Amino acid sequence: MYLFAPCCVLCGEKVGSNISLCESCLQDLPRIPSCCYRCGLPLKNKLNNTLCGQCQQSLPPIDYLISSLHYAYPVSYLVSQLKFQHHLVHAKIFAQLLLTTLQAHSLYHSIPLPEIIIPVPLHKKRLRQRGFNQALEIARPISKTLAIPVSTGLIRRAKYTQAQSLLNAVERRKNLRHSFTLIKPISAQHIVLVDDVVTTGTTVYELAHLLKKEGVKTVGVWAVARATHHSK
Repeated sequence: MYLFAPCCVLCGEKVGSNISLCESCLQDLPRIPSCCYRCGLPLKNKLNNTLCGQCQQSLPPIDYLISSLHYAYPVSYLVSQLKFQHHLVHAKIFAQLLLTTLQAHSLYHSIPLPEIIIPVPLHKKRLRQRGFNQALEIARPISKTLAIPVSTGLIRRAKYTQAQSLLNAVERRKNLRHSFTLIKPISAQHIVLVDDVVTTGTTVYELAHLLKKEGVKTVGVWAVARATHHSK
């Protein structure tokens, strides 16, 4: 029993669960019922383990992507509040939602768990500006629940880049080219990257290229939200 009942971060109603969303707001979140298992893009059909048309033509460097939500309101609002207003409670909400999705996802049950979780790294300049890495804050509760270590010391974001949200798909690829550097040798064969939002996939694809070049066999992605290609 709570001495002071927590409130829903969206509507302000009191909640009695361990997630700061009321049942109504939780049910109204834009879920992804079906998606391409490789890139995570939402699909119109309800089939599981299906490839989208783009992945059928050219497979991305990641081996799978699991996400919980469409990147649309109110998810975009919660992400913005986390990253730019320091509402760290939203990271805990996202971690809980992602854990629920993982535990219900067929891929989660059909493949071994990763050996390491790597939160998508921020450049040290942006880390100083923001004060924290939102991907790391989301990854920590997941790591604790699943007993998978989080590593922040394997990859460094070596190049300070313009914010990806301000760029189109072509500019994003140019912006991130050669922006990550491996700091230590990697012995793990299965690694998962954790991030808040995947839009075009440019960031996680760049990281996957680096990891596979170093001999990692399987690179997955767990993301809170997946945007469609026309999303901003």
